[in-house]
Amino acid sequence: MKVSIVIPTLNEEKILGKSLNSIANQSTGQDVELIIVDSYSTDRTLEIAREFTKKIYSVPPGIIGRARQKGSEMANGEIIISAGADNIYDKNWLDELIAPIALKNNVASAGKLLPLEGNFIENSFSEYFLSPAYCMSLKLGIPLIAGESMAFSKDAFSKVHGYNLDLVTHEDTDLFKRLMGVGKVSFCPKSITYVSTRRIRKWGYAKYLWFHGSNFFTLHFFGKSHQQYEAVR
Repeated sequence: MKVSIVIPTLNEEKILGKSLNSIANQSTGQDVELIIVDSYSTDRTLEIAREFTKKIYSVPPGIIGRARQKGSEMANGEIIISAGADNIYDKNWLDELIAPIALKNNVASAGKLLPLEGNFIENSFSEYFLSPAYCMSLKLGIPLIAGESMAFSKDAFSKVHGYNLDLVTHEDTDLFKRLMGVGKVSFCPKSITYVSTRRIRKWGYAKYLWFHGSNFFTLHFFGKSHQQYEAVR
């Protein structure tokens, strides 16, 4: 089965090489296509990306959903994975994430997120609150999902007409909400992504939780998202 992994980038030279290495070293027998969609990086991002793939595209910065959309449109895989440029992926991440879709039981799936080099508070929050919240949100039909680790069939993606290109943030949750309208979705606790904590470090816990909590509320109840999202590198 062919699987396409779409990764948006913008000045990600600090960790991109390690992130793409973790994807290149996946324990999988799938035919994997890696797609990078860059938003005019001015550092070594493109140089590093070229070491891993020739499939590199460009979109203007500002709305990450447009980068995810571009990559998904160019994908040749039956399954498309949305991933991030500053994360480290467990060696079984890919196979665990796509398993429900490959078995034809689901149209989409989301993986478990843990902090990269997190402290006790961050590790505990992710393990005992965030992961159960992800799982419960899908059961309740109000998904709480991150584009750092989610997968969907290309057929289902086409049926819902892709990402909402007007959303500055939470384009990932919005897509998943619409995918739930065309088929079953699953949370995959054994598909593990270690997510960068750089935004938490800069913003602090209070601002981080308020931003994403309020964004979740406004998206599900009013169909809107915050109109600005600070680039943290």
